Amino acid sequence: MGDARHRKTKSDHNDGNAVDITHDPASGATGGEIARYALKDSRVTYVIWNKRINSRDGRGWRPYHGDNPHTHHCHISIRASARDDTRHWGWANGAAAPSPSPSVPPHTTGMPTRNLKRGSKGVEVQKLQAALVKRGHMTQAQMNTGPGNFGAQTQQALKKFQASHGVPATGFYGPLTRAAFAKLGM
Repeated sequence: MGDARHRKTKSDHNDGNAVDITHDPASGATGGEIARYALKDSRVTYVIWNKRINSRDGRGWRPYHGDNPHTHHCHISIRASARDDTRHWGWANGAAAPSPSPSVPPHTTGMPTRNLKRGSKGVEVQKLQAALVKRGHMTQAQMNTGPGNFGAQTQQALKKFQASHGVPATGFYGPLTRAAFAKLGM
């Protein structure tokens, strides 16, 4: 059931139709992985994770503007009729927890050697995205929505990195940004 804060509002927690699962990468339970598995389950009505919501209605992930950004836990709401369904979830199959998959494929380690901008694609973009995830300017979930595609999320994350490291926040990955990453040993 919902805590005191949830009981003050209309919440699926109050009816026993929601659960929050802690984002805990150290033990392999990342909010992005939990959300991915939850969205495959027909019992789920919507998932909120990392300032985004997906209500399984074909619209996909979109911004979530509620009071709680859900960056430390993944919220999963289910159909009321599924409350007593005891089937295992995709991430809990009764066996030992699987080893977390590596967040970056081995061929994408290191930093990009060429200039990149919005619209760039490929392994070099994946390298940049992995570095932005490592530095905390992009989440793994954001990277997973477009690995290897330099889109709006990558550009925004790069601008954040640039602004916090004394580089003009242009969203363009070139010599100045490459040098800023090099100063960090990347």
